[in-house]
This record gives sequence, C-alpha cells and structure tokens, in this order.
Amino acid sequence: MDIDTTRSEWDAAADAYADAQATGLDFYRLALFGPAQVALCGDVHGLRLLDVGCGTGYFTREMAQRGAQVTGADFSPAMLGHARAIEAAAPLGIEYRCGDAAELTADFAAASFDRVTSCLALQDMPDVPRVLATVHRTLVPGGRLVMSIAHPCTDTPLRRWAKDASGAKQWLCIDRYFERGPVRYHWTGWKYDFATSAQHATLEDWRGWALAAGFTLRALHEPRPSEAAVLAHPDLEDAARIPYFLLLDLARAA
Repeated sequence: MDIDTTRSEWDAAADAYADAQATGLDFYRLALFGPAQVALCGDVHGLRLLDVGCGTGYFTREMAQRGAQVTGADFSPAMLGHARAIEAAAPLGIEYRCGDAAELTADFAAASFDRVTSCLALQDMPDVPRVLATVHRTLVPGGRLVMSIAHPCTDTPLRRWAKDASGAKQWLCIDRYFERGPVRYHWTGWKYDFATSAQHATLEDWRGWALAAGFTLRALHEPRPSEAAVLAHPDLEDAARIPYFLLLDLARAA
C-alpha cells in the first residue's frame, strides 16, 4: 500500500460511499458501529475534536451535533468534496482539512485537541504506527483517541460465509489471520462497484502500536446490534453472531 494509490481508490469510491450513507444502505455504520462509537465518546460538548479519516463527514457531523468544536481531516479530495457540500447546506461549524494523517503535526500544533476520533478509517492508512504517534502529539495531556476499525480477528485475508441452499449465512470461514499486509475489499451492491486497499494486522499488532505511540488502553468494545436494530435491518443478523468491528478508547497520559 502507498498513499497515492490509496487516495486514488477512495477518490473513485467517494460518490458511491456518500450515496450509501445518504440512502441508508451503509446500515452497519449507521445502525451498529457508528452509534456504538458515539456512545463510547461520551460527552464531547465544548471539546476541541479532530476526526481523522473523516471521509464524507459522517462521524464528524455526529460529534459537531453533540456540541464539539470539530475539525475533519482526510486525504481524499473527492470525499471532502461531499463533506464540504453537506456542511455548506447545513452548517455545523466544521472545518475540513485535506492531508495525510501521518503528517498531522505539520497542520496542527502539539496539544491542539482534547479528543481525536477515527471512524473505521485507520486500517485503510499505509502507516498506522506513524499516524498513532502523530495523533498522540496533537492531543492534550489526558486527551483521548476513540477509534473504530474492522475487527482483526474476523476481517482476515481469507474470509467467506458458508451459505445454505437458500443463501442464508451458516458460518463464517476465516483463515490466514497471521498474514499481515495489504488486503483488497471489493464493494458490490452500492451505487457502483469499487475496490479499496487496507492493512490487515493482528490484535496484538494494534495493541502494540497504541502502546508504542504512548497511549494507555481505557476500554475495548465489540459492538453488537440490538434486537430492535436487527428487526429494522435484518441483514445485521450476522453481526449479532460474530464481531465485525472493534472500538478502542485510548488515552494520552495526564
């Protein structure tokens, strides 16, 4: 993975991505890990908050609507085009910046933010340890990074649902968990098909990167949809059986 290729992939995906959020097709985000991450963030009113890998601004807006003073950062101009258009149509006071998350200190002074968030974006970045280190420097002492990623244990390089004759999911087949490195996601069933690259790393890797960057672990959460959410979106049933996402609440020492 390199940043130029990854940026091009997300630029190409931007219109379909924005459409999926606007139409509700991205229900795993809208009804599962997004609300879970909002809850984990707690009270953000009045906080200076940076949303890293903000994309079209879904989570950035969630934080702004709860009273945070929010800056969103992403490396994809096309994604930010959608975020800025939504902000122009319904202003929340969000500032959007385009740049590499591994170079945050070039854009923001040390200790600029009380809280940093990242909603299912860090696994798409080529140099996660460097991103975490720069995030740590932008936080005030005692500040928190609340992040979500694809679950390393179930989002493996080989991953396939076994289905019965009717197409119902029976069990998830996973393999090659310890194979670290780039994986390809093929997104189908959206406004148009597209592909993106991401990093697969083990749970141990993610913990090690966070500790090496200077963080302590406050909480770890594997969101599971409620019965009401599954009734509203029956396709969420698989996420009630196995964890698809992992939320980490990390703190910079006070």
